[in-house]
Amino acid sequence: MFEALYPEGMCPGWSVVVKGETSSSTSMFEINLLCDPGDQIALHFNPRFSSSRIVCNSFLANHWGKEEVNNTFPFKAKESFQVEIYSDQDYFHIFIDENKILQYKHRQKRLSSITKLQILNDIAISSVEITKRGFY
Repeated sequence: MFEALYPEGMCPGWSVVVKGETSSSTSMFEINLLCDPGDQIALHFNPRFSSSRIVCNSFLANHWGKEEVNNTFPFKAKESFQVEIYSDQDYFHIFIDENKILQYKHRQKRLSSITKLQILNDIAISSVEITKRGFY
């Protein structure tokens, strides 16, 4: 598991770029952007190799919201990838290998509370970059 803390908040105008490699065709991994206090999840990004889809959700007020499922699935087993999550005032914009795949409307409205990046499960991470970009 990888975690990074950004106490001043990561949104909006921030970009998180994760480069890594999936291990096998059964892999599954998740990238979570967590809020302080209480580790509520503003964005849960979960590519699922078993069903070849990407599931996004939020865990707020101690329960999961409605899953948003995307059937675009550019990941392949044992291949490197880059995921970029960019946040503006309204959405997380998610790019995979520099192609925009989806946008996810903010459910956590207090964006400055998003202070932790967490990466779980089955990937070898080669780099994680968090930069303040301003707005596209």
